[in-house]
Amino acid sequence: MIVPLTHEYANYIAFNMREDDAREVLATQTSDYRHQFADECAAMGGWCLIDSGGIPVVMGGVFECWPNVGNAWCVATHDISKHGIEATKAAKFAINEKQHLHRVQAFSADFHTVSHKWLECLGFSRGATLKKFGKRGEDFIVFELLR
Repeated sequence: MIVPLTHEYANYIAFNMREDDAREVLATQTSDYRHQFADECAAMGGWCLIDSGGIPVVMGGVFECWPNVGNAWCVATHDISKHGIEATKAAKFAINEKQHLHRVQAFSADFHTVSHKWLECLGFSRGATLKKFGKRGEDFIVFELLR
């Protein structure tokens, strides 16, 4: 089931996300404090996929970083493998809901190849590589969806 993202759900996922998701998102955060990441996600707003037992599995969203340009984001627990189709539909809906955006971009760490495949499945194209973009020198790739 897809529900609006709450602070409680964001906190749960922040502390239970896949290791590559954690390495990726914390590489661009001011600290490695997962509560801070959860606070920022909840403040941005977004969606959350909840399994049949009421456990949060995936959270994501699209926020407008400047007029007509959006940043897409998503992180998941290991249970994403059981909910891939539903998560993909939710992400596509979130992107399509913001039709006024002529560009939607997502930043993904070079090492997170699973994320790259999923972004391409969502219709994103691989763009520029940002060398040493992460706080520990990680390279990132900008994935872009242009309309």
